[in-house]
Amino acid sequence: MMKKAVRLSAILSLLLAILLAGCSNAGKNNNNEPASSNSSSTPSATAGDQKEELEPVKLKYYFFGGVKPGDDAVFAEMNKILKEKINTTVEFIKVPNNGDYTQKMTIMVNAREEFDLAFTSPYYLNYFEHATKGSFVDLTELLPKYAPGTYASMKPEIWDAARVDGKIYASINQQIFARQSGFNINKALADKYSFDPTSVKKLADLIPFLEKVKAGEPAEETDQLYNAQLKNQVFSYFFPSFEWENIGGIDVPGVAKSMEEHPQVFNEYDTPEFKDFVLTLSEFQKKGLIAKDALTRPTFDAAKYAAAPVATLMPGIEQSVARTYKAEQYIIPLGDPLLTSPNAIATMTAISSTSKHPERALMVIELLNTDKELYNLMVWGIEGVDYKKIGDNRIESLEGSQYGPAPAWMYGNQFNSFVSGTQPDDVWEQTKALNESAKMSKLFGFSFDPDSVKAEAANCSAIVNEYKAAFNTGMFGDDTEKKYNEFLAKLKTAGVEKVIAEKQRQIDEFMASKS
Repeated sequence: MMKKAVRLSAILSLLLAILLAGCSNAGKNNNNEPASSNSSSTPSATAGDQKEELEPVKLKYYFFGGVKPGDDAVFAEMNKILKEKINTTVEFIKVPNNGDYTQKMTIMVNAREEFDLAFTSPYYLNYFEHATKGSFVDLTELLPKYAPGTYASMKPEIWDAARVDGKIYASINQQIFARQSGFNINKALADKYSFDPTSVKKLADLIPFLEKVKAGEPAEETDQLYNAQLKNQVFSYFFPSFEWENIGGIDVPGVAKSMEEHPQVFNEYDTPEFKDFVLTLSEFQKKGLIAKDALTRPTFDAAKYAAAPVATLMPGIEQSVARTYKAEQYIIPLGDPLLTSPNAIATMTAISSTSKHPERALMVIELLNTDKELYNLMVWGIEGVDYKKIGDNRIESLEGSQYGPAPAWMYGNQFNSFVSGTQPDDVWEQTKALNESAKMSKLFGFSFDPDSVKAEAANCSAIVNEYKAAFNTGMFGDDTEKKYNEFLAKLKTAGVEKVIAEKQRQIDEFMASKS
């Protein structure tokens, strides 16, 4: 009994310290932005003074990414900070190949395997589905208590995007919320073959350029000219340019034109846009523009890609795609920036309902959002080993680095990141301004409850995933239209019309509540 009382006293002391620090440091300026988003003197940092009163805890944190030789060294440095500040160590567990992440994590979640933190979104480890089925901890009351800096750094309406039946089940990772999709094209190749990147308005417009590269470059360099991103939901990348909004999970059919006064739900796969998408990709495959063995090839050489779709354009995007594809790129925007709920929660961190230490897991989230040193360790690695500083907030990756840079949008607050390469010094201020200026969906704050159609939704999702990779890589060839019609028929049998009707019913109720 005495031991329990001591622990309770320690937790209350820590909570008081966090709340006091949150009041003094988490204020907002007149622009509704955090008063000091880049400070490493954070509300949670005061927990360091209490660490001797907190029992030591080890947590498990899952996210997707390729394992790198430098991971262990970086994670060890991160754990020094976490140990010092909140008497916690974390086992950081990467799941290689992001296309497999959802599958692996869903198996773990359904088996009620014990872990603490995980990356989630409407696109990976479907946030809506797992929030409604009890896979994640309800953070509605816990966030302001154990992550006050994180909670205060975003407007209440942004948090509303994460609400499912009025409750928040994951912490939003702060980054670009507005969505504008497009393409990137290898600049050197476009210049060499006199291709005007501004001529690209749709996927098929890439064909003349890629055919010229195919004919003019050595065969060994042209076996994978277009990045089909086979296991991803690539068609959804183009939703912002259509002013479409996904409703309730990216693999469950049913989207709406969310800038309309009375948004109507429809099956995005039964549209001219999707049919054109799959037929165009079959042409890519026939012309040898997509890897012939895309479905079975274990690895791809990013330097060989001459063009790729981009899900999210943002200030400084040129630098990140140049780093990914190892060459300078032209960026081709499609449509205007749009702010929707799925885009605001496109990257989140959830706490598993199997976690024995949800409060401590939330303290880790708080530090990843508010402690600049910890965040940049996770993104960039170790100073002097993986990068060197060439300015107050500017760095340069070191040749021979065995770590990262990791995807900065996947954890914490990206606005704490160093800048590098061609990124402007004020890239994060520009990003915040873009978030503020984007057109806001009429459905912002709406979340779909799939409970009444969960069987039909699951069946439809399974069918989407059955066909997705082959459609993305054009592997059906001359049978593409036949397979497309077969796909639509299977969705109908699976109950897609019932799912869409339920989505429409809930949207109608939501819109009526706003009027």
